[in-house]
Amino acid sequence: MSYENKLMQMKGLVKKNLPNEPPKKEVLSAALPFYAEQWENAGLKLVKDERGFLFVKETFYTDEHIHGNIGLHKLQEAILFMREMYPDHPLTISPDAPFCFYDTETTGLKGTGVLIFLNGVLKKEGKGFLLTQYVLADPSQEPSFLLATDFWKTSQTIITYNGKSFDLPQLVTRWTMNRKAIPPLKEHAQIDLMHSSKRIWKGDLERFKLKQVEEMKLGFRRENDIPGHLAPIIYFDAVKHGDPTNLMKVLKHNEWDILSLVTLYILSVEILKEKEVQESAITYTNIGKWFRDLKTMDASIDWFQFVVDQFSEEEVSLAYYYVGLHLKRKQLPDESIQAFHESLKEIVGKYRVEVYIELAKLYEHQKKDYDMALEMTLECLDFVARWNSDRKSRVMLELQKRKMRILRKLNISRESAQPYKKRV
Repeated sequence: MSYENKLMQMKGLVKKNLPNEPPKKEVLSAALPFYAEQWENAGLKLVKDERGFLFVKETFYTDEHIHGNIGLHKLQEAILFMREMYPDHPLTISPDAPFCFYDTETTGLKGTGVLIFLNGVLKKEGKGFLLTQYVLADPSQEPSFLLATDFWKTSQTIITYNGKSFDLPQLVTRWTMNRKAIPPLKEHAQIDLMHSSKRIWKGDLERFKLKQVEEMKLGFRRENDIPGHLAPIIYFDAVKHGDPTNLMKVLKHNEWDILSLVTLYILSVEILKEKEVQESAITYTNIGKWFRDLKTMDASIDWFQFVVDQFSEEEVSLAYYYVGLHLKRKQLPDESIQAFHESLKEIVGKYRVEVYIELAKLYEHQKKDYDMALEMTLECLDFVARWNSDRKSRVMLELQKRKMRILRKLNISRESAQPYKKRV
């Protein structure tokens, strides 16, 4: 098959009918690419199997290896901490199956014609970590390339960065396209560190590209890195002309990605067991909100209280809001009202509206203090009138209804307080 036809096949323009069991003789007789020796000289190992061939690069890191400013030896401690303290947390790696850190490089972003040309898999091995990078020899060798991983052998926890949206769906797609040539793909648990990073640093980081997270949080700055969008061009060029020089730079890019996954996991867990302030009030409040969304209420209130105790009045308004909600749920109206009033000192935006409404509810229904309930409602109306939000009209209508109801209750209360006048 010519190189041009291979590329057409990759784009889905030329269909290939795979038999149920690929004829081994035909696969074994397939000629090795003309660049096999060049790629091997660059540090890639040619691996053959009954379905074809691929290239592999293995790199071993000892436990003492430091990436950025974080040592890999801290991973095991982080894993054990999560299993013991938060066994149901999204960051917890199950003890019932192996785990790996995984990142791909592909020939595009979407579509059935997009190939994975590099699978990077890092696993704990002995007193260190083994990174295995599987490289697609050429498009016709995709079954052999996919089969080289053990994703079809054992279910495991796969740790990625944006893998839930990209890497793993892409892997499933390629496996499906080759389903007649290789065994079925196992189902795997996933931990997506992009999602957890957003939960931890939303409002603290402006962007969540892995490169920005590396520089801002992991103490790692890349030098002479290949931009990810150039990887497909580099791969096609290496296959067409044989020179692997730039392809090896793509492997280095992939290597850095995966090492950063390890240290990002470690850092994320270290923040969850923080005893001293290392991050901002925003970050710790985010963590409290995360536990709250997970229905882990005791941990949630502990984090909000940590913020209230450790940071200045200007930084704790949102934490006080969540403390107020927690106390209200505990049926402690006086303490809840106090927390909400502390929150009002600095809180802004939609949360300020929520605080006013919570206070109005508490004063109206719990304390029967209709004057204060009306005051909170009027202050909220005044704030919403200057509010720039799509919810403005709906919230104004709800507040007007609340205002009228409180006024009726207030009039009834005042009338009942007046002395009884006997009719003449």
